[in-house]
Amino acid sequence: MTVISDLLLGIDIGTQGVKGVLVTPRGQVLAEQLLEQSCVYPHPGWAEHDMLQNWQRNPQAVIRRLLQTEGVRPEQVKGVFVDGLHPNFGPTDAKGRPLRNAILYSDNRAVEELEQINRDFGLKLTSEELTPKLVWFLRREPELAARLAMIFDAAQYFIYCLTGAYVTDTISVGGWGAIYHSPSASWKPDACAHLGIPLDRLPRVHPPLDIVGEVTRQAAEETGLKAGTPVMAGTNDVTASTISTGAVRTSEAAVYYGTAGLLPVMKMDMEYAVRLPYPVEESGKRPQDGYLFDYPAYCLTTGDGVRWFRDEFGRLEHQAEQAEGGPSAYARFDRLAEATPAGAEGLVFLPYLLGQRSPEFNPHASGAFFGIRRQHTRGHFFRAILESWGLTIRYGLETYYPQGHPLQRLIATGGGAKSRLWRQIVCDISGLPQEYVPNAEGALADAYLAGMALGWFSDFSTFQQEWIQVSEVIQPDPAVNHYYSSEVYPQYVKLHRLIRGNHL
Repeated sequence: MTVISDLLLGIDIGTQGVKGVLVTPRGQVLAEQLLEQSCVYPHPGWAEHDMLQNWQRNPQAVIRRLLQTEGVRPEQVKGVFVDGLHPNFGPTDAKGRPLRNAILYSDNRAVEELEQINRDFGLKLTSEELTPKLVWFLRREPELAARLAMIFDAAQYFIYCLTGAYVTDTISVGGWGAIYHSPSASWKPDACAHLGIPLDRLPRVHPPLDIVGEVTRQAAEETGLKAGTPVMAGTNDVTASTISTGAVRTSEAAVYYGTAGLLPVMKMDMEYAVRLPYPVEESGKRPQDGYLFDYPAYCLTTGDGVRWFRDEFGRLEHQAEQAEGGPSAYARFDRLAEATPAGAEGLVFLPYLLGQRSPEFNPHASGAFFGIRRQHTRGHFFRAILESWGLTIRYGLETYYPQGHPLQRLIATGGGAKSRLWRQIVCDISGLPQEYVPNAEGALADAYLAGMALGWFSDFSTFQQEWIQVSEVIQPDPAVNHYYSSEVYPQYVKLHRLIRGNHL
């Protein structure tokens, strides 16, 4: 029997679940655990997380379960790296006790504050940014704001719970639009003063691979980890998910079929981004906005829209799955959608159940089905939902890059990417092939990043060659692509123009 002495721990705190993995230096996943969690929607357009439950207790429970794996000892874990949903506003007092639920990236309550910030600073921030939410909190909840001592995102809060370190990282700090100056790696005192933001309440900024602390005795008791285990600065879920596919160059991109759908396009190679104190392009020019990614396609309710449809219109399928086992409700709906013609016989879905983010920002947009006919079935509606992600990607790429996009390689990831039908639909609409890496997940990338921080790996070559495997490459069907291009996509673009012109 092979004796395993060293393990790396990766923790991914997601919107709907926490995933943890223990991995050997050769990429063998020795243990993995998933714990589901949920959001709170107190008002239309608002979205929140219970910080204690979702950002502390659930990750702690995942680690405890991992360490119960036969043959695993706490002292084998040599490093901990955490990623999390982003950007979110999680305020606490001086002892790290949450003052309220965290306000999530998908929340649209701070539109008034957002408009003021964009107007005052000449920016084009959107609702997911952290800074407008912070200003909203300071103005609308002054009694709580008077007790504000620290501000956390999901990963950073759990890092604080593990180590007591109050930090953020140089990639995630891009979510602090208007008040962080990336080229000098510093906060902007004048901008903070203008917005009434206390400068002394803001975290220290570190590159993701920096070791920022060690597991405290209290955290050791709560998780089962050994006190003194190194913990890194961590990063956000988009970065970890992108790395997990092996997309680490500017010509590569991950297509993320998650709760939110994302197509993040890197502005610089990932090997530089995870080490540097601020983003620096390979040419040496420092981008002023502090963002590692462009987001030509960003839909808040891609996977969430599929889940919504299952919960509201697939109760029988879900009950059958739970009672009988066998195919999941999603797989049952996939079969219905596969039997439905491309284009869903004229049914088009705009997937903006929580507003639109990219390529055009419209927090007031609503989801809508267009072209409903008597012959349409649940299969048509489900296929239209799947097609909406491919249409969103194509529309985003053409809008962001009218002269042609830089991408040569796309890799599908996220829970929704398990559906081969969905990946084929996206290929057929976009006209781009997609690779699929079935074991790509943020927690796996986190474990590798922990190894990089410890000096075990100098670059991502070992990750690409030994830790992940491409299982399939799907090519677009030329005939189906032609149909989408000539019949369905123009209708989708027309609907967006109507919305942009406020005619709906």
